[in-house]
Amino acid sequence: MGKCLRYITANTDTEERNFPISKAFNAHVEELKLDVLLQKADHLRMDESGKLESFELLCDHKEKFRDEIEFMWRLARAYGDMYELSTNTQEKKYYANIYAVLCGYVSEFEGLQNKVNYGHLFKEHLDKAIQLLPEESFLYYLKGRYCYTVSKLSWIEKKMAATLFGKIPSSTVQEALQNFLKAEELYPGYSNPNYLYLAKCYIDIEEKQNALKFCNLALLLPCVTKEDKEAQQEIKKIIASLKR
Repeated sequence: MGKCLRYITANTDTEERNFPISKAFNAHVEELKLDVLLQKADHLRMDESGKLESFELLCDHKEKFRDEIEFMWRLARAYGDMYELSTNTQEKKYYANIYAVLCGYVSEFEGLQNKVNYGHLFKEHLDKAIQLLPEESFLYYLKGRYCYTVSKLSWIEKKMAATLFGKIPSSTVQEALQNFLKAEELYPGYSNPNYLYLAKCYIDIEEKQNALKFCNLALLLPCVTKEDKEAQQEIKKIIASLKR
């Protein structure tokens, strides 16, 4: 699989059309408000049949609530449930792929709310996705981003997390670096953003030559996505600052 997951969005209709799911999705769907839907989806997850029903319920509403982070992490969790319930190798691979994609989608929600309120949920889902797909470079890149973000949390943000969840999120630049390196090991030349964060990590630990090395490697990669272009712009600024 490798790099392909970078270019899959959370809109998985193309894949789902080719994959049999027990419930007919063209059947009448009861319209639910978000809070009612989330409560119902959580309540259903009491046993195997309930997890399946919860999964189908969330899939029925994914277009309507795809921009709601509380909905999306539950949808990711539901795909994880389906992976665990499935006994078919191809089905398990399918569910694992979508689970990983949705973890990436959830990680794109920005701001303090993402870093603190949902960071612990993202980490939980991401660790599970890595267990399902240990050779997927995309996941190590995401974990690197998570670790790097947590390592940069301010004292106030950490205090807020401790107040909300009773635990201060903890990670280091070194831990982030190891995940970015793992992504590169699994897929050399994985992405411009991965090289950008490798450079940032090496700057933080005062290894400027390694930072410059990965900046120069990034310039050799094509710019395919908007994220690639933004990463290369930042990389050029880093190179200029390192050469002063």
